[in-house]
Amino acid sequence: MNRPSIDRIPQNWPMRELSSSVSAGQMEWHVQMAGAEIGENGTKKPVALLLHGTGSSAHSWAELVSVLAKSHWVIAPDLPGHGFTINHQSEQLSLTLITHKLAELLHALGVEQIDSIIGHSAGATLGLQYSLLYPAPKRILGLNPSLVSLPSFYHSFLAPLINPIATSSFVSSMIADFLPLTSMIDKLLDSTNSKLNGIQRERYKLLFKQKNHINGSLNFMAATDIPNLLAHAHEITSELTFLVANQDSWVRKEELLAVIHRYFPRSTVIQKDGGHLFHEANPEAALAIIQSALD
Repeated sequence: MNRPSIDRIPQNWPMRELSSSVSAGQMEWHVQMAGAEIGENGTKKPVALLLHGTGSSAHSWAELVSVLAKSHWVIAPDLPGHGFTINHQSEQLSLTLITHKLAELLHALGVEQIDSIIGHSAGATLGLQYSLLYPAPKRILGLNPSLVSLPSFYHSFLAPLINPIATSSFVSSMIADFLPLTSMIDKLLDSTNSKLNGIQRERYKLLFKQKNHINGSLNFMAATDIPNLLAHAHEITSELTFLVANQDSWVRKEELLAVIHRYFPRSTVIQKDGGHLFHEANPEAALAIIQSALD
């Protein structure tokens, strides 16, 4: 593995000291890893794979990683086209294809078995898909998993962009130039009903200045096939825990609970007050839930 070039990762980017650049397939991955692969007793530590949601990056785990790294080898990648991971191929990234790309990354890291997947929103969906196509992790913890249709805010502001023209690099470049001049990013963050501070907001604004990030985000939204995943939900063997935030306006509680009840009846469901970005706005509460699930 090589360290990423200094100009790719901002000096003040969260967990920058944990960053590595990994080439796998046609991806140049930005991965942040913490904790030793081998524990003090000489045995391999359990692997915890952290998967962020659409439009985010590994930075969303910044407040959780150091604690999780005490007991796990933590791997937190920027997903294809997101953050500082560069997608060198032109084909649309479907949920299945991203799963295969993720497996290529893990193979490059020498990871044979994942013990736990912790995924937020679409990252949780990706974790579930991974467990269907590759050796299933012992457990999957989904934080506000995007297993339902997105809200009216999405359809009003983003849905018009989700088409073959808008997901082109040309249009993504135009959006990247346009968004910083508007209040759209703040409105998107406010719509999650999550209380993010100024620093957290600035990180998202920096991400959405990059056409690569916008293209990856729109591409992922356009290609995620939730109905197909749910059709195979009964095949998932991992122990499942879902956090459902009561005030999440992106993945609405009532709809999500109905889906979980129907397709994942043996899962553990935890409900907490908070919004869609619960783990960023409430890191201590999120950490307690995650550690309980891991233990």
